[in-house]
Amino acid sequence: MAVNRTAGGGKNHHSPPADVETYMREGPGKRFMEPRILFLLSRGPAHGYELLGRMEEVPMPGPLPDTGAVYRKLRKMEEDGLVVSTWDEHDRGPRKRVYSITARGSERLAAWAEAMRRRIEVLQGFLDLYAKGID
Repeated sequence: MAVNRTAGGGKNHHSPPADVETYMREGPGKRFMEPRILFLLSRGPAHGYELLGRMEEVPMPGPLPDTGAVYRKLRKMEEDGLVVSTWDEHDRGPRKRVYSITARGSERLAAWAEAMRRRIEVLQGFLDLYAKGID
């Protein structure tokens, strides 16, 4: 996990990874897929199609991601150690890959939540400043 140096030079245990720092500066792009998926998997294992069906449960700006984008993101997240998958062969029908969040994925989800909280503070600061300027 990346180290976040605070203004006082200290280290924050839940320091956001570099891409979360980029989000703080520039916005997340990619329809918030990573935090959406991590949040849903923090509630329990799920297969890709189930995750797609539950995306609306996580309020985020922008359109819902398409099927291909979600499966590509899941593969990348597995490569990065944020999720793991196993084959579920117990259900009827075709085998399904079931995804679960890892400890690293849980840390990343906490980092996303912190980055979003900080971004809200920054935006609220702007709105407060703006409101004072138009009075």
